[in-house]
Amino acid sequence: MPDAHDEPRYQIGIAARLLECHPQTLRLYEREGLIEPDRTQSGVRLYCDADIDLVRRIQSFTQDLGVNLAGVHIILKLLDHMEKLQAELERLKRELKEGPKALGPGEQRPRPAVRVQISTPEDETGPAQPPR
Repeated sequence: MPDAHDEPRYQIGIAARLLECHPQTLRLYEREGLIEPDRTQSGVRLYCDADIDLVRRIQSFTQDLGVNLAGVHIILKLLDHMEKLQAELERLKRELKEGPKALGPGEQRPRPAVRVQISTPEDETGPAQPPR
């Protein structure tokens, strides 16, 4: 069952009114590949709340920040990629945190003492002779 946020519910005229834009703007965004509304069998576009949120984000980029549609496309792709990377990072952190516990407690052996003796050439031949 789809999430209520993703349930198609608004025809293009209603969506345009909600977004305070012209229906042609929504068609342009679709043509540019920025949004992809659902369609009925007869071809009527249906926008869900997630689509409306996405268009608001696009409007913010274009109207508030002055980004063109090609820039918006790149920004949206980068944001999507960042979200995927963040989810992967969180998954890896969980695995790392749970990983050693899943293996059980390791053997605890005492470490042997290490002795280091430093010798110099004098120790082997006696005191150094002055050069002649």
